[in-house]
Amino acid sequence: MLRDDAIFPAATGIPGEDIDGADSRDAIITDPPLTNDTFDDVFGSAPPSPNLDPENSGTAIWHPSGGNIEPSDVPRLKEKHETEGYRDGVTKGKGETVQAGFDEGYGLGAVLGLRIGKMLGLLEGLDGAVSHGAKIERGEEWGKEARRMHMLLADGRRELATESLFGTEYWGVDGIWTYPVPGEHQEGFDLVFTDVADAHPLMVKWNRIVDDEMQKWDMDLSLMDHEPAAEPLEEPTSKKRTEVPQVDNDGGPKNELSW
Repeated sequence: MLRDDAIFPAATGIPGEDIDGADSRDAIITDPPLTNDTFDDVFGSAPPSPNLDPENSGTAIWHPSGGNIEPSDVPRLKEKHETEGYRDGVTKGKGETVQAGFDEGYGLGAVLGLRIGKMLGLLEGLDGAVSHGAKIERGEEWGKEARRMHMLLADGRRELATESLFGTEYWGVDGIWTYPVPGEHQEGFDLVFTDVADAHPLMVKWNRIVDDEMQKWDMDLSLMDHEPAAEPLEEPTSKKRTEVPQVDNDGGPKNELSW
């Protein structure tokens, strides 16, 4: 049977051209590139990956379609390195920074602690004395003063606590005081920790309160500044050692040069 050329056109013989006249190069199917997934369990596989499921990429579980199906060690190693790095940083920083900061602030903290301890001790003493007087006198005036002293002591303990004394309104992030200290900007002025402690706003406030209470109850604090010198204890007369004359072999008193 003869072929109708109108229906079945003959091939032109030109390479790259099919029977319809279209370029056969557009129809070439390329093979997918080969990937080496040997080290995916060590270095991880960035999505999209032929072996990593994009929906579960955060879990680091390999897709069972191919490659390594074992869990990755990357999260565990990352956590280990972060923990060890944090520990090493704290250890190194403690010796270089923390200890230096502690040594620098210890002197000022000790001075503030002594001042606060003295003020709270005086307030506690007054509170105890007034409360005892109110129990003995049983008068309205004594009861009122006892309640006032009790509230004053509670306020002092709250405002002179560590959290209040070292609040951000008095200290900067670098540990330096932000309140004014008299004489700190004067040339040649030797600033010491007692000057910084006495200039603290809370210390100024409660120093004034304690001084007013001392004057009100006629308390003389100068008696506490000088302690009487301790007198040497004398040995009791009954226990004094009496010297017994030594006697030589001849029965006479023994001299220094008698043998």
